[in-house]
Amino acid sequence: MTAVQQSSAEFAEDGILAPVLRDAHKIWIRETTLYLWPVFVQEAPFWERWTAVRYIADEFLRQYHLERAFVDELRPFLPPGIADSLTRDGERIGRLQCELDRVGRRRGTAHTVSVISRRLLHLLRSWCADIEAAAGRIPRGLLPPEGNRLVADLELYARTHA
Repeated sequence: MTAVQQSSAEFAEDGILAPVLRDAHKIWIRETTLYLWPVFVQEAPFWERWTAVRYIADEFLRQYHLERAFVDELRPFLPPGIADSLTRDGERIGRLQCELDRVGRRRGTAHTVSVISRRLLHLLRSWCADIEAAAGRIPRGLLPPEGNRLVADLELYARTHA
């Protein structure tokens, strides 16, 4: 049995999603803040911007895709307006991530990187809080297999990045 299969088996039990979401989001926001904070200064050196952009292009993007897939799995359990709002905000984060990745690789973009980074972090905090508010009370047992796999992946992320 692989670690992911074992982790998925652990989540077959009943329980609400709030603790898993809260832990994973807390860590994701903390990591993102750690990498983006140095580029909030508009005069941030190129290499600090480069480090932030590498994080955004790799680690952040991996977690972002996991969260987007999870939001898609939650759709049947949420009122349509809330599901649509979560999807729209997720798409906005994706656009900001792409823009930061594109702009941050060029010299002379410190101001733009600073502005985009602040927007991205602000929206990420809001999006995570909205996901937790919308889905936190949903019992894990109601999720389909793919939803349970994604919950297991969120828990694994929280454990390995704590």
